[in-house]
Amino acid sequence: MVAVYHTEISKTPMHTILIVEDEEVLRATYHIILSTGPYEVTIAANGQEALDQTKASHFDLILLDLMMPQIDGIGFLKKFHNTSDTKVIVLSNLSSGDMLTEALRLGAYSSAVKADLSPRQLLELVRHTFE
Repeated sequence: MVAVYHTEISKTPMHTILIVEDEEVLRATYHIILSTGPYEVTIAANGQEALDQTKASHFDLILLDLMMPQIDGIGFLKKFHNTSDTKVIVLSNLSSGDMLTEALRLGAYSSAVKADLSPRQLLELVRHTFE
């Protein structure tokens, strides 16, 4: 008698992430790091591009820089109409201050200091956000 085992492959959908960062090297680095995980990653170089992206697609998570040209992170949060369960994590070199407080007041889920964030810590931060 031959035993047959049936295992179902997990069909967990990929989480979608929008990286909003004006510094090209950081934007590319975050994209490379997060693309190694089970994430579909999109990038935007400023708040206006991010608003355009959110109108065209749904994102489970937005990693948002605060200091950017055109529309900054605060401007984005004021205009972003989060009608779903999208979480926004502010990634900035500000560890405190009025802008960070305002971002959290406007609905940001949490924040992290970019300069202190290793690739492993970035992956952990994102993973914990989806738990």
